Amino acid sequence: MSWFDINAEDADYKNLIKVSGGLTSAPETWLNSSFSDIGGFWYVLLVIGFLGVLHWLLIVNAKLGDKLASYSRVAAVLGAVLFVYGSYLLFLLWNIPFAGIPDNIRNGVFGDSLGTLNALFSGMAFSGVLITLLFQRKDLSETRAQISNQQIESQFYNMLEQQQEVVRNFDLQSKATNEVIARGRDCFRDWCESLHNIYPHASVLNDTGGTQHDYTYDFLYDTARADLSLYFRSLYSLFRFIDSVDYKGETDFGVVVRSFLSDYELVLLFYNCNSARGKKFRRFAEKHALFDNLDPKLLLDSSHCLEMSVEAFGQNEDVLILFPGSPGDTSEVE
Repeated sequence: MSWFDINAEDADYKNLIKVSGGLTSAPETWLNSSFSDIGGFWYVLLVIGFLGVLHWLLIVNAKLGDKLASYSRVAAVLGAVLFVYGSYLLFLLWNIPFAGIPDNIRNGVFGDSLGTLNALFSGMAFSGVLITLLFQRKDLSETRAQISNQQIESQFYNMLEQQQEVVRNFDLQSKATNEVIARGRDCFRDWCESLHNIYPHASVLNDTGGTQHDYTYDFLYDTARADLSLYFRSLYSLFRFIDSVDYKGETDFGVVVRSFLSDYELVLLFYNCNSARGKKFRRFAEKHALFDNLDPKLLLDSSHCLEMSVEAFGQNEDVLILFPGSPGDTSEVE
């Protein structure tokens, strides 16, 4: 066969090697075959095998620890990259006989063909770097927010501990014997008893023109000013801190503080909020439903609850029934 005897049908990839070999017929061996001669079944099997390996790596990644899991993720990424490169090489060498692959690989044109894939992966790598920077920026922002929240929580619990230390240091002494008759929270119980003892006589002693219970509380406050003034100032500072910080769980802080208040403390806080010196405290009582656990029976008169905004009692059903228009109100029932 000469160059002039070659027609279009003979100029396929199987006869090109014959021409390059001196226009002699080449023996039919596997070297004359190409990737296109391999059955599609084997390629499908190869893809299924690759996907199976990736699935196995995902299962391993879920079972292994953090350190080993990172290695399996790296292996999965490298496997995906190699799969893409292998698919692209298969596309370039699809119709080239196996015997001619070495010559084509040494060809500069073949190397230039890989430049497209290299540029693609370079762009993907650059995009990955940008995405990583964005994630790092987000993680850094979240870390700063978390550190800020931890500092706020730490400061809150330190202030709460100091406020509770104020309560623990209370003591009441007998004027006659100077013996300690109450310590810590027990002092509030004695102060509440004093309120009830003073209240019946307040209408006679009251010369201020105020209400009977206001005079009663003012009289008690004057006798225990050293302890009560420190208590209310520390508690006010604690709620003011809660109200001033930028923290999503500030309402939870209010619930925590409320859980540390005894029944007798709530009684004194209630009358303090109704007094002239405790008006600033009222907004915290209403915002955090400070009297949600208040027992109205411990007050000098349960009707005094009507002098406080209903928001201050939260879900306190024993108090809410006293307010007109509430679900438990029976004032209009004949």
